[in-house]
Amino acid sequence: MSPFFSPTRKKVIFFDMNNTILDRRQCFDSAFLEVMQDFTARWETEDSKLTAQEALLSYKSEWSRHRKSPIRSPISPDELRHICLIKALHPLPMQVSTAFTRSFFNQIEEKEDHFVALFPGVEDTLEVLARQYKLAIISNGNRNRLQRNLEKMKLTSWFDQERLFTTENDGPRKPHPAIFEQALKSMNTASGQSVMVGNSWRNDVVGAASTGMDAVWIHPANIKKISERRIGKQKVIIVRSFKQLIYTF
Repeated sequence: MSPFFSPTRKKVIFFDMNNTILDRRQCFDSAFLEVMQDFTARWETEDSKLTAQEALLSYKSEWSRHRKSPIRSPISPDELRHICLIKALHPLPMQVSTAFTRSFFNQIEEKEDHFVALFPGVEDTLEVLARQYKLAIISNGNRNRLQRNLEKMKLTSWFDQERLFTTENDGPRKPHPAIFEQALKSMNTASGQSVMVGNSWRNDVVGAASTGMDAVWIHPANIKKISERRIGKQKVIIVRSFKQLIYTF
């Protein structure tokens, strides 16, 4: 299979971080279970028992139900977390207040970094791509946390601080064009010479296309291993996994 992009026309590959390079969902699941296990023993009663795994499944089911609704609710992510946690902990004899929810997820965030992990093939794929392209990150995540993750996963040889563009320090959140434009300017490259790789259709693919960049959407549920579509004039390649990028570039 011939690659869809080549270094004669593309110079820079931008990556999303969470759930593109880092398996943040697995980190969240493991941290949620550990925090829940700290509490479930004291909350259990003879009439009502809830395992950490059951609470996690209930939380994720409620989250998915809201996110997949054809009419997206205007509630914030924090409000949605609160709603989903109330649902997940409903069998327990306690009141889930906003203060409790905030504390619960603060503990999860503290524990998540202990479980941080890469998707399969990330290091080998970055090693191959870095031979012919400049690599950088555009993320909506917390900059300090992302830097810690990069250091822990030993990815700083590919992504130093000057190649990490985040909402916190560099402007609006994806999919706003400004965060992509700032990254392009800082990397001294044009949109036509760059490709965005990410797992979010809205934030990564549509956001990048709005600035004239081609994109790669990592979508594990895609029917074909690799396929192509367009957003206006912009090329979008759809792959199932990170390691398939070797065949894309």
